[in-house]
Amino acid sequence: MSEMSVHGDIPLPLIQLAGPEASVRGFLLALRDELEKAEPRTPYVIVDATTTEPAASGVPEAGRREPCAERQASAEVPEIFLLDRMCRELQEDRFAERPNRFRRYRLARWLTRRPLRQSGLRDPQSEIVAILREWRGEPTAAQDATQSQTSPQGSTALSTAALAGGFWLVRLGLIKWLGRRSYGIVPEARWFMRRQTYMVPRHSSDFFGFAERLTAGRLTKENENQLHKLLVHAFLEDLRQAYRRRRMSVLPRRRGWRRTAYIPVLIDNAIADNGGVRLMGLINDVRNETGELDPLLVVAGRRDEPVTEGYSPPFAPASNTAYVAWRKDLPVRRQKLAADARFLTIHLNDPLSPEEIANTSGEDPDAWADLDLNPGRPSRFAQRGVLEVLLVAALVALPAARWADYWRAGCSYLRAKSDAGIAVRLAELAPGDQQCVGYSDNAGQIFGSNERLEAAQREVFRLNAAAVDLHERQRDRPLISIVYFAGLTHAGPDVETDNAVAEELIGLAIVQRQQYLSVTGQNDPLLRVIIANGGRGMAVADQVTREMLIPLAEEDATVKAVVGLDRTVPQTRQAIADLGRAAVPTIATTLTGSGLADASKFYFQMVSGNPQQAQLITAYLRHLTDPKVELLTIVRPAPGGQPDDYVDTLVSELIAAVEGVVEAEVITRPGAALKPCTNPDPRAGGRSRMYFYAGRETGYSRFLQEIKQDCAVETLPRIVADDAVTRLVAQPAFRQQSFVTQMDLDYVALGSLVVLAGRSCPEQRIPAAPLATKSRLVEFCAGYFDLIHDDRSQLFGKAWAVPSYPGERVGVAYDTANLVITAARQAGSSPWNRAWLAQLFRDREFAHVGASGRITFADSRVGADRNIAVLRLPTPANAGGAAAAAPRCLFLIGELYGKETATAQARDGCPTG
Repeated sequence: MSEMSVHGDIPLPLIQLAGPEASVRGFLLALRDELEKAEPRTPYVIVDATTTEPAASGVPEAGRREPCAERQASAEVPEIFLLDRMCRELQEDRFAERPNRFRRYRLARWLTRRPLRQSGLRDPQSEIVAILREWRGEPTAAQDATQSQTSPQGSTALSTAALAGGFWLVRLGLIKWLGRRSYGIVPEARWFMRRQTYMVPRHSSDFFGFAERLTAGRLTKENENQLHKLLVHAFLEDLRQAYRRRRMSVLPRRRGWRRTAYIPVLIDNAIADNGGVRLMGLINDVRNETGELDPLLVVAGRRDEPVTEGYSPPFAPASNTAYVAWRKDLPVRRQKLAADARFLTIHLNDPLSPEEIANTSGEDPDAWADLDLNPGRPSRFAQRGVLEVLLVAALVALPAARWADYWRAGCSYLRAKSDAGIAVRLAELAPGDQQCVGYSDNAGQIFGSNERLEAAQREVFRLNAAAVDLHERQRDRPLISIVYFAGLTHAGPDVETDNAVAEELIGLAIVQRQQYLSVTGQNDPLLRVIIANGGRGMAVADQVTREMLIPLAEEDATVKAVVGLDRTVPQTRQAIADLGRAAVPTIATTLTGSGLADASKFYFQMVSGNPQQAQLITAYLRHLTDPKVELLTIVRPAPGGQPDDYVDTLVSELIAAVEGVVEAEVITRPGAALKPCTNPDPRAGGRSRMYFYAGRETGYSRFLQEIKQDCAVETLPRIVADDAVTRLVAQPAFRQQSFVTQMDLDYVALGSLVVLAGRSCPEQRIPAAPLATKSRLVEFCAGYFDLIHDDRSQLFGKAWAVPSYPGERVGVAYDTANLVITAARQAGSSPWNRAWLAQLFRDREFAHVGASGRITFADSRVGADRNIAVLRLPTPANAGGAAAAAPRCLFLIGELYGKETATAQARDGCPTG
């Protein structure tokens, strides 16, 4: 048996067993017993060709052949009765596989046993439709009633008759249309009409006509042999469908995978005159004429001597040789449509006695004992539930993997939807650097992992909830929203950026708290702050704007402006342009790059830009006379990588501004080591040379280290840094570094008046002299003190929350929020469009005096008249002194608090009094 083991779809022979009756019958019964023991159970059938009778139930008399009736095609013949028996037993639920439903074969047999009444209905096909619906188990009474219904006539009212007639016509057509299309056997009908050729289905216009030809009483005009072949073909097609491995030639069909054994049909007492051999002949013809493979393995025990059918080797041990010869000649014989092409005859010897069996040699004594008819185990993927479990696992794993990515990036996965006040997604800024970008208005999403940044966000969100709750209780107090947009996440630590952003959020929180506690009037607005993240360095600010912020503004009318914007990079410039096209005002807190106002008519800048910074340095150079500066060395990062609009425009503006005032040069870092002391420039040395650091805060420390390594404290050249380094110098830990000790850090400050409020502002609630009487600054310091000393605040009890001086970013952000609040107060409680904000800001009558000075956009939207200063932050050798140090003013230009609040100024422009 092992030599005859086969795998896959192959042509199967119709095996005839010839020889002594005891041997043939004994072989069939022994094979049946082995099949019964097989695990899992293999579907099989054993039938006796001489005892098979037609089923008594379900066969109407009209479908039977009377003795004296005219000869006609009929399905009620022994070979078809054998098929009925095989169909019935293979449908029994006693095998491992799900029973085969034999839909095509049973439908064809159903039709051959159903006569047409020829009742004279108006629709000739209505009766076959009813039969088909009866096959499906659907009620036909309603349809019959519809078919027999006549149109209403005789009405005395013409309108009533027309209405009723129209109704019945529509109803009749609808039910007829549905009835024609609801018989529910589309796959079977398609197969009968398109995928098989017996009884020439093209002679019928549709399946209804073909089905009528199959009904009892209509078979007179049909070829009986074609009818029998159709039934056999339908039976074999049902088996093929059960074993089919794929759907639509692509999709896997696991039910077919689970069938790993052919279906043996054991026919006993088959002779040439009964249905057994005739059925085998029909199977032979169908296989030859269709060329299709099927899983039916017929083993018939002959009670007569086969004459011409198949190959007839003389002894059973030669069966393998006979099979090989049969396979070899099959292609030619089936091509000739030979009547015995599929027959393989095996002659059995007389049965042996137990003593004779014991004396046999080789494998014969243990042939049945060693026989293994267990079907091959199907693939695990074919087992019920396995693919479902894998699919569920995949569906769980994909979100789980996605959730893991979100978790690693600190991104809210479950609440990432706008109606929850959160809209976030992952953005891959570099290989392996996934960051959470989007926006949030509650603690369900906190951006970044820095302690200060997290606490500032939580305080903003706490005050958001309080504002919304108060608005619900006091509907006359309008709720307005602003979006604070910055780069809050990054790969690795970036304390300077995190703390700088935290300062701005604290400034917004001061305004939130003051507005919540406001008693100035019933219509005083409440402030809600939505925090948005554009990724490290605002790398995806343009994407976040298009995908999230603009849709947010379109859906939420309370959103009046986007503030912050972090830094001047191309993505920020594009975000400003996109927001401008959406008529969303943008108010930059610390941007200073040139040309930003050209990107949007809705862009406003709270601080002076790079042109004013260049003017400040030029004026400062003129101011320095002891000694006079002869050489200005501008130190900038080497171009490369992502373009940096801020640095590029600052350097170009500064070179243009100092032309004719002082000789200037530009050097890039990294580059040749700086040696201002050991290798002085012959053009200017010592204090006659000024270094201006024009770069980001990330390179400032390295720049100072190079200078400090080459120079003693008393020989240090003049050094001034741009406004970007305020992120760094505000950190006490930075000021305590050894290379900073006793260097006196000079830098450009954009919100110098807030910085000059000194330590007394956060510690004692009042600004330091000479600004102690400035009302707006007093309000700011009071709000700052109250926020960080409120035991409900997320900042309460934090040592870092009480700095040695208020950061300029706190004050500028504070003024930005108050600017919007001032506009909202003018608008009143009535709804107003955010575009009006830009119109109001440009009004010459509109001006806002804030903690950082007077703000007006009548002549310039980029803070051209705003004050800007060079501050000096002492860095004494004592670490505690360095941490507690506060800046002092060296030089200042621009407007302070306006004419309404006159402020005395020294010759260097710094406030005095």
